[in-house]
Amino acid sequence: MIDTLIEQFKNELDENISNALIENANKLNEISFNIEIIESIASDINSEPQAILKEIIHDLISSLYSGLQALYRNAYISLRSGIELSLAYIFFLDHNYEYLFWKQDAYDVQWSVLENKETGVLSERYLSMFSNDKFDLLFERCREIYRNCSQFVHGKYEYMHTVKHQSIKYDKQTFEKYLDMLQKITNVIIALLLIRYSRVQLNIDETYRAEIEENLKKLQLTDTLEKIKECWK
Repeated sequence: MIDTLIEQFKNELDENISNALIENANKLNEISFNIEIIESIASDINSEPQAILKEIIHDLISSLYSGLQALYRNAYISLRSGIELSLAYIFFLDHNYEYLFWKQDAYDVQWSVLENKETGVLSERYLSMFSNDKFDLLFERCREIYRNCSQFVHGKYEYMHTVKHQSIKYDKQTFEKYLDMLQKITNVIIALLLIRYSRVQLNIDETYRAEIEENLKKLQLTDTLEKIKECWK
């Protein structure tokens, strides 16, 4: 009985993946490229909380796989973990005391701390130590991503899977909306890492430079762009 059920479920998910790949090839290629950029940047960083960067990448890939299967709520839950861990990673770089306790499960990362306008990562005062940019658009984007993904995490009625979908079937409109969110979060993660390491000579492959430049310009992070371009020369 259970074997038959699992086999049927697998066939449905495989069909969802096939349809999603065929109908969204270009957007998926763009997002996959962004994940490659994050992996490239992470591989060039030698920091104590390195495991968090690997977990962020794992969250993004897990989210994408769930989205392709039409498990949309699961996909957004992984996205929220990705944005939260991204800010936590930046936070821990300059809060080693909290990081050591966090590793011992004696400190909980709270969004209210990460987004605090005075002392958090989403603080003009903090990020201005690394770049002379204005970060309003970046901050707005981070909060938007977290807020929207949290609706799925907390099981708000209109965000529940069964409210919009009676079965686990690929839905083009829902998947496109999810891909837009995934692209936003990968753009934000790239930007956050480059701001924090703007004064470190990262070995960014030429393959990724045009995409990084376009991304930073869209987020109005021109000073960060100029700083990292110095390392490209």
